Amino acid sequence: MLERQKNFITRMTGGRLHRSHYIAIGIAVAIGLWFMTGIVGGGDSNGNDLTAAEADAANNAATRVRVAESTAAMRQSFITIRGRTEAKRAVEVRAETQGTVTELPVEKGERVKEGDVLCRLKLDARDAQLAEAKALVKQRQLEYDASRQLAEKGWRAPTVAAGSKAAYDAAQARLKQMEIEVGQTKILAPFDGVFDARPVEVGDYMRVGDVCGLVVELDPLLVAGQVSEDKVSALDIGVPGKARLVTGEEVEGRIHFVAKTADPATRTFRVELEVPNKDFSIRAGITAEIVVPGTEVLAHRIPSGVIALNDSGVVGVRTVNEEGRVAFTAVRLIDDTPEGLWVSGLPRTVTLITVGQDYVTEGQKVEAVQANKVGAAL
Repeated sequence: MLERQKNFITRMTGGRLHRSHYIAIGIAVAIGLWFMTGIVGGGDSNGNDLTAAEADAANNAATRVRVAESTAAMRQSFITIRGRTEAKRAVEVRAETQGTVTELPVEKGERVKEGDVLCRLKLDARDAQLAEAKALVKQRQLEYDASRQLAEKGWRAPTVAAGSKAAYDAAQARLKQMEIEVGQTKILAPFDGVFDARPVEVGDYMRVGDVCGLVVELDPLLVAGQVSEDKVSALDIGVPGKARLVTGEEVEGRIHFVAKTADPATRTFRVELEVPNKDFSIRAGITAEIVVPGTEVLAHRIPSGVIALNDSGVVGVRTVNEEGRVAFTAVRLIDDTPEGLWVSGLPRTVTLITVGQDYVTEGQKVEAVQANKVGAAL
């Protein structure tokens, strides 16, 4: 073989061999000997050949994971609803008559009581018309009294007295109308709250329906959110709950309203938690989280680090079954505490993988190393 390679190289080089040619011949011979002697076969770390059975056993060696026994206990579940704070009432107070703004007794942001004047309009001729209506009522009353007395004595026909009575009633109606119109020049707060917006200034002309300002009721305050259709049946009016605000505040209240019809776009139901806000310190429009107690369920307390995702993105934990193989079980979060997560969906007793759960797959054979117990027993 060596002679054939030498002859081939001699023909290719024109009969002249150099030192580099001999080196190439040596490398080719070494490679050939390597394939012929079977050095490419399997071997262990010491260079010894492995049999097929030994190689298979090495490939199937069990992965070592740390596990702990977890025992479930009854735990109060909670329903968490994301939402925001809202004023219980917010009303745009509008003009019921027309006129020029002459006075604005309340500044934006001030508290108001029911009946406080928010905007005052110029009376113009209404004041004189009111005085005229009052005078006419007095005149018509005198005429009616005289006609009634004469009719009682038979000196005047009853129809004349009835006409005087009709004129008197009409004068009273006109007076009432003018009193109402004059009263409408004072735009009043409809309830206790905060004068939150005022789009007009002194000198502006207001027509019927123009906005004087916005009054909001902040005590009590509402925390409103949307709950899914599979949880709404667990909520009842009057049930206590609490709200965690994004500002860090936490307030307690009671369920004030649960919608009977779902939002057609999201298939969720509106829920309102009513909370006290005596000092108006909580503002409307703050992101919040409503937490309402649900039913008691069998749950495990586990470290947050053991939570895993399967290939479908489902949240769960990995456990070891009686055969020493990995199993994945989906769980549902019940509560989040400083001591750990409370989850449901697991058997009463389970062998939980606490270390190495991210490096094994469902059905894989593992070597379980026991650690301290976890769960409700801690």
